[in-house]
Order: sequence, then C-alpha cells, then structure tokens
Amino acid sequence: MGKGKNMNESTQQPEIKTVGDQLIAGLRYKGKYEQCAEYFPKLCRKTGWLISGKPFSLYYDADYKEDDADVEVCVPIRKEQDIEGINVRMLPGGRCVSLIHIGPYEELKHTYCRMHDYIVENSLAVKGPAREIYLKGPGMIFRGNPQKYRTEIQFMLDE
Repeated sequence: MGKGKNMNESTQQPEIKTVGDQLIAGLRYKGKYEQCAEYFPKLCRKTGWLISGKPFSLYYDADYKEDDADVEVCVPIRKEQDIEGINVRMLPGGRCVSLIHIGPYEELKHTYCRMHDYIVENSLAVKGPAREIYLKGPGMIFRGNPQKYRTEIQFMLDE
C-alpha cells in the first residue's frame, strides 16, 4: 500500500451504528442514477429554508439498474409542511451498516462491493432502501475536487 492509496480502500471499514428518525422531503423518479443532479435543484428550490441537513438519495432497487433505477432525492427538513409535488414524511431510523466513501461518485461501486461483502460475511439481513448521504460533494458555484468527495452509504438492518 503506497502513499497514493485511496484512504477509502485502505483504512475505512464498515461499521454498525444507529441513526435516528428523520423528517424529510423527497422527490422520487425512475431513470439513470446521475439524473439526481437534475432533481436535487428542483427539490432544494421547493424546500429552501426548511432544509436542515445534508442531501441524500434513497435507492429502492435491490440490484444495480442502468436506465430505470427507482431513486428518491431527499433533504432533511426542520418542520412538517405541505409542499406541492414533494413527499414530506418521517424516514424511520434504526441500526445500519455504514461506510464512508472518499472519492468520485464514479467509484462508489467499489464501496458498495465492500459493503456487500461485509454484509454477507457477517450474515446480516438488510432492508431497503439503501441510503447515500452526500457529506461533501460538488458545490452549487465551484465544482470542487471529486477526489475529496465524502459519501456515506447506509444499509438499514432488518432486526
């Protein structure tokens, strides 16, 4: 392992942790994963000052889908409010397997593979949807460095 090794590959390990219930606003679509970049601005325009945390996506499919993925882009919000065209609800918390991916979104598949291996090796039962929380990503104005993106992947445990 050289100094240039991606930190995600060398030091990060999946962990089991507990996450709380969260009031969210979501916008669901069927299409390509990268289309979330089109849906997040729409969601943020409609929720504005209500946003109270990092944006994330929920992935409802059990397997990777190239063109017709079932995705919901979401933001945590500070109070319940009806917003036209937006699904506002409580997202249940619980115990989950979590791993932080460091690097470009195009490399997320490697982290998903590590998560899958960990789940199988530890005989864990998970329930959907998978969650991707965008801790650090591209800004609205400045592009940012994809090598420094931080994305937390969570699989809720079926207990």
